[in-house]
Amino acid sequence: MQQPKVFIPADDVSKILEMSKDVFNNDEELNFIKSCLYYLMEGVSAEHAIDMAMIDYLIDL
Repeated sequence: MQQPKVFIPADDVSKILEMSKDVFNNDEELNFIKSCLYYLMEGVSAEHAIDMAMIDYLIDL
């Protein structure tokens, strides 16, 4: 089954990439960005997606 296409504004992606830069190692950063993109696809704001992905990251420590 194919996922529906969702538009994610470039500004939101830029905010996430800027926030995660030099904060995590490569694997952690990739997982953080994936988590953020998941939340953005659910329709939350970039700030909320970052907060939720950070919670996911901290829980997985």
